[in-house]
Amino acid sequence: MIRTLISSYLSVFLCLGGSIHASARDGFHSEKLAAIDAVIETAIAESKLVGATLWIEHEGVAYHKAYGRRALSPTPEPMTEDTLFDVASITKVVTVASAAMLVMERGLIGLDDPVARHLPAFTGDGREKITIRHLLLHSSGLKLQLNAKTQPFATREEAITLALREKPLFEPGSAYAYSSLGSMLLGVVIEQATGRTLDEFCTNEIYRPLRMTDSVFRPLADHLWRVAPTSAPQRGLVDDTMARLMGGVAGHASLFTTAPDLAKFARMMLNLGELDGARVFKPETIRRMTSVQSPPGLLFRDAGNLPVRRGLGWDIDTPYRTPPHDYTLMRGALFPVGGYGHAGWTGQALWIDPFSRTFIVFLCNRYRGTNDGEPPLATYRLHHRLATLAAEALKDFDFEHVSGALPKHPAPLPITRENPLTNSLGMKFVPVPGTRVLMCIHETRRSDYAAYAATNASVEPSWKNVIHEGQAVGTGSDHPAVNVSWDDARAFCDWLGRKEGRVYRLPTDHEWSLAVGIGERESTSGTTPESLSAKIRDEYPWGHQWPPSKGSGNYTDEDCKKLFPTEKTITGYSDGFAVTAPVMSFPPNKLGIYDLGGNVWEWCEDWFNAEKKQHLFRGGSWGSSAREPLLSSYRAPQTSDRRWRNDGFRCVLVTTP
Repeated sequence: MIRTLISSYLSVFLCLGGSIHASARDGFHSEKLAAIDAVIETAIAESKLVGATLWIEHEGVAYHKAYGRRALSPTPEPMTEDTLFDVASITKVVTVASAAMLVMERGLIGLDDPVARHLPAFTGDGREKITIRHLLLHSSGLKLQLNAKTQPFATREEAITLALREKPLFEPGSAYAYSSLGSMLLGVVIEQATGRTLDEFCTNEIYRPLRMTDSVFRPLADHLWRVAPTSAPQRGLVDDTMARLMGGVAGHASLFTTAPDLAKFARMMLNLGELDGARVFKPETIRRMTSVQSPPGLLFRDAGNLPVRRGLGWDIDTPYRTPPHDYTLMRGALFPVGGYGHAGWTGQALWIDPFSRTFIVFLCNRYRGTNDGEPPLATYRLHHRLATLAAEALKDFDFEHVSGALPKHPAPLPITRENPLTNSLGMKFVPVPGTRVLMCIHETRRSDYAAYAATNASVEPSWKNVIHEGQAVGTGSDHPAVNVSWDDARAFCDWLGRKEGRVYRLPTDHEWSLAVGIGERESTSGTTPESLSAKIRDEYPWGHQWPPSKGSGNYTDEDCKKLFPTEKTITGYSDGFAVTAPVMSFPPNKLGIYDLGGNVWEWCEDWFNAEKKQHLFRGGSWGSSAREPLLSSYRAPQTSDRRWRNDGFRCVLVTTP
């Protein structure tokens, strides 16, 4: 006890002030270091933080300091540089990603191994497609994490069993969605491959060689007095609920460490795997895990579908999920794109810039003991300010001309008629004013539907070969898919959403009206599609005249009558197609959307009336000749299981707020 108290007082004495290595005054602008101190002290004074530790190092020259308090209750405790922090998701890089790369070096797992090769129960519902690479890039499609309230579990084994049953939310590899669940499973893979627990493997193979003696899981009594408390029920328990219920060791969160220990780790990374004569990784391993490994088209669905650049575990250039979608806040405004780092929910940040050979470790306590503390985004904004000042503090580096840096992502062009969003199937989408959706500019093509059918053996096959009076309908890949029911269309939208990590559905009745140009004149409250049908007279998708002028769209014309003599036609009208036409064969409307009248009837999301027995069609088809059904306001009711030669659909893509 006496030894512990003496150690505590000594630590306080040594750590209350800033510490600068002998040559630091030559390596840093002192006024910028003072500005960094002021920013952190202001955050503490404004109760955004309880306290913090900082370590900035450039070319071996370091500035490090402790600020504020480690804890407020039951009695105030000064912050010290040897305070242990729950670093939350920094665990993902310092623990599980690093362990995975070391296990790969030893040939025990492969980057493109299916996870099921190591966890055989991880099959079915698309899980067998998920690879180790997907877990490291957060492109597996697995959700953020298990919810202990809706998916109760009390042990590590129960949590793993639940995780192994999780269905990916989208096609693995098709999108980015941050997943603690994926990192947790990667930790289990490492344990299976090595026959050792994750904490034992990392402690013996990574931390001890680097002399990171304060990097621990489940801190014991000798460490507890130095642990900064969080919202966990007891000091020294990991803040993350899923990790805590798993016993305090998990690949996504559970590491406790100090700023000096993370400084050692960062120094090793800059030295390409070696520190003070101890080699932990091969140089090529470090280069591989810290360079861009994500495919060029990988998009972040929760950040306006902006592109991301990720290393293997490491964040390189990722937009934040809330507007204005700033990229990788902890990089700051000056460090070039191409460095790497990670943040943690508890307020922590680690950023490493190989171009200037600089790193920043910022560890803080944002918990005041009464709630979860300052929202994480506010702390992430603080990371941005500190990283910017740290870069400004360097005396000998030119951030204007950095060889090898990656270009910044240009500001995304707004999605417009002239600049549509194009998805993985080549379907193009444009905004519908007054809605939160982008509408496909064309009907769903046979080629689009074929991609769906190729991956789903249960798809009803009659769409492939539609015959009417001995004539094939919709034979070309660029023709609209027909003989598709409402249920079929909805299933396609769900498949496409899972594939891309987005939300696709059928257009609502009101969205269709807005797209065709009459939505602002129709009531949106207390009405049903049935009550609105054909109420706006003498207005058609092509204008006000009847009959339509030649080439307005694909309807029952003279060409159709030549093949099918009994069909009624629009007298004197010709469009050049006897049955379906390739999509976009006729002029678009002012929003850039094609064929809202003609070619095929298209399913909408809504029920036709209050009885909810039928859904509805809009738009007319190649078999339409009567005047009323071609009105922009006309709705046709049908049961959701109807399949017919004139029936197709188009999708809308739901955008984020």
